[in-house]
Amino acid sequence: MERSILIADDEQLIREGIKARLEYLELLPRELYEAENAEKAMDILKEHEVDIVITDIRMAEMNGIEFIKQVKPLYPDIQFIILSGYAEFEYAEQAIQLGVKAYLLKPISNDSLKKAVEEAVFKLEELESYRRTVSEGNRSIEEKKRLLFDRSVNNLLRADADLWDDEYSNAVYQEFPLKDKWIMLVILNIDVESYEQGSFAYKDIELVKFSIKNVFNELESQCDKIIVSNLANMNQLFALIAHSNQAKLRGEAEKLFTSLSNQMRRKLKISLTFGFSSTLRQITSKCQKEAQEALLQRLIHGKNNLYFYEDIKILTAEQFPSSELHMLHQYIERRDAGNIEFLINDIFSDENIKKYNAAYIRILWARIMNILLNVANPLFTSEAKNMEKLVLNFEIFDTFQTMDELRNFLYMLVLDCIQVSADIDVNARNKIKLGIKYIKDNYNRDIAINELAEKFAISPNYFSTIFKKETGQTTVNFIKELRIKKACEYLVNSDKSIADISKEVGYEDSQYFFRVFKKATGLTPLEYRRTHRKQ
Repeated sequence: MERSILIADDEQLIREGIKARLEYLELLPRELYEAENAEKAMDILKEHEVDIVITDIRMAEMNGIEFIKQVKPLYPDIQFIILSGYAEFEYAEQAIQLGVKAYLLKPISNDSLKKAVEEAVFKLEELESYRRTVSEGNRSIEEKKRLLFDRSVNNLLRADADLWDDEYSNAVYQEFPLKDKWIMLVILNIDVESYEQGSFAYKDIELVKFSIKNVFNELESQCDKIIVSNLANMNQLFALIAHSNQAKLRGEAEKLFTSLSNQMRRKLKISLTFGFSSTLRQITSKCQKEAQEALLQRLIHGKNNLYFYEDIKILTAEQFPSSELHMLHQYIERRDAGNIEFLINDIFSDENIKKYNAAYIRILWARIMNILLNVANPLFTSEAKNMEKLVLNFEIFDTFQTMDELRNFLYMLVLDCIQVSADIDVNARNKIKLGIKYIKDNYNRDIAINELAEKFAISPNYFSTIFKKETGQTTVNFIKELRIKKACEYLVNSDKSIADISKEVGYEDSQYFFRVFKKATGLTPLEYRRTHRKQ
């Protein structure tokens, strides 16, 4: 029998007798547990899944009725069979009120035991069947609701603005309220390469879309967001994102969908291309027309990219560096640091930038971030999440004061992502030299790695790696040695107190300075002064 039974009785002979009867009646359960009192029975229930409990009405410390009262709220599906040597009506009445399956008088017959166990099993199957029916019914209702919502969104995207108050808009805006918000429609196109080169076949399209929806819904964003199927194109989905701040909507869109693209590419080898509408106030056919027109840019500039409707004029201009971006992609794949630096400087040259506005720079930035995630993912190690976070930090784009800062930061970021050795990076070594000079000029104040890295437009990890290769020391040890060296000069060439010297070289706590100095030189500051002044 594929059920588990617990026998709770303080007489071992009774327990053994019930086990023998179950075996004789061919009712031996999958698991059979025994307890000599209610307390031990409770312990077993906490540790094991039990379907049926056969319990004596009379047990030490706690009787069967009290035991059932405690168990029922915790394990409501357990079926109880009570054994009693007493035929008092009050026990039977209480047992019925507690929903006990059977009340058997000792000595019990084989027939009554068999009937009681079979009825308990039937009740368990009845409960499970009911739950499956309810679950399937709920799932069916939810699926119908989702389908109706998908249809409402699809119909609204084909409607003109004068249908703002019709049944479709009401259904959509109840689920996705947009009062005082700007919206953007995104068409997510599943690229053919996902079937030709990945782990899925075209017949798996619904599974692929289901996976995309799940990942999308789990991604964190400052925007309100929903995703539905494009019912007119089984290879596409629609996503709507909304934000009260129109200026922030694009930045959030870039971050959200670059992350989605990266997740699907990395986890499932699914390639996605995105077409974005402009920021609008209503969901109408204009949203879909703009997003479709943006998506068409993939025919010119390639798949696996983000295309914004407002960028079309720039993308279609003759001067847009499509071939240069393609070459940069190849150089990043080859980890060719020299040509990477040359192309970044060329793409973001002052001459090219003057031809366009800041939107041009933003398009290029987002495109290169996507290239990085595409190429560098196989190289990501245990720091993959940190690297992804760094690449998707689109806010850094707005912090640059000059084009030199942008170019330098981007070059260092690329090298960091593809894990190129710093030995070939002359530009990075020059930055470390500037960093060393900065430390020497500011050694007496707190200097953090993050501060240095940000100042010289390089990631903290990469800065630390190059610094150690150039100096043979970590930044912390370099600063410490510099401070000790300066302290030695003060001790020999001045009459300043130890406390003053401690502060002069960057240690507010003179006791801590004392310990650091002695560990580094083998002498206390006073011993060092006496020893070296005599010489």
